[in-house]
Amino acid sequence: MGWVRTAPQLLFSKPANLFFVAAGPMMDIGWLGVLSGAMTICRGTEFAGNVLAPVVIVQMMMVFGNIVPHHSRVYGQRLPNDMLALWKILRRNPDTNAAYRQLYLNALRPYMSPENLSWQPTGQSDRVAFYLFKPDLTDEDIPALEDELALTTSRSERLLFIDTAATKILAQPVRSSSRLDACLDRLTEMAVAMSPELRTLRGTRGAALARLGRHEEALNNLAEADESDDLNRALNAAFRALAHSQAGQEQLAAVELEKAAAILRSSDEVSQIDRKIVDTVGAAIG
Repeated sequence: MGWVRTAPQLLFSKPANLFFVAAGPMMDIGWLGVLSGAMTICRGTEFAGNVLAPVVIVQMMMVFGNIVPHHSRVYGQRLPNDMLALWKILRRNPDTNAAYRQLYLNALRPYMSPENLSWQPTGQSDRVAFYLFKPDLTDEDIPALEDELALTTSRSERLLFIDTAATKILAQPVRSSSRLDACLDRLTEMAVAMSPELRTLRGTRGAALARLGRHEEALNNLAEADESDDLNRALNAAFRALAHSQAGQEQLAAVELEKAAAILRSSDEVSQIDRKIVDTVGAAIG
């Protein structure tokens, strides 16, 4: 009977967590009370002996299983039952969202201006984080994504939202979806208009233009892109390769693609999605 959210929460609320975990044992005890009352009312009848008695026994086993603190194995994982989880929250007050919130803040920092440094997560942050940690995007996600973007008021969170969505679209095979490509064009143009001084957004815009086949504009934007770390250098080189290939400059394309591949081989900074993007570009170039 708990309240289920489609997006994980960045904030941690001890009372809410206690109430959520306690709901299971409370419901079990409540149902045991209802069934025991029904047994008393129907005492001596065939219904009580044949139906209610077995149900009461099963319910007592469920209550016992929840009330006695222990670990259970669920889908191969050793997890605490409700009472053990309740006891741990009461004793240790663990902030289960601390690591998750730190990951979100680390992703948000590059887009923050000095006045945003006192940022605190909100309900809208939870929904931005949902797209940030979602493995990929599909055509069906676009309307919901753009609705959430329209509701996001924080400039830094809007930029993070856009850059994250753009990165996930760039990892899809080139020309796989005209709807995703149109969304990519709109989002990256909006991001650069919002914050033209952020060179990392220039790189994302250049990548989007290269994917869309607008190679001259792509190379102009990539010339202004951020080259401060291995990740940006690898992705910029990959999309310069794509733009050169579209312009018929196959030798330059090969040089740039090899540069991107060499950075990927030598760096521990790049993630799986970055490697997927470079592989996608390589497949598009052929």
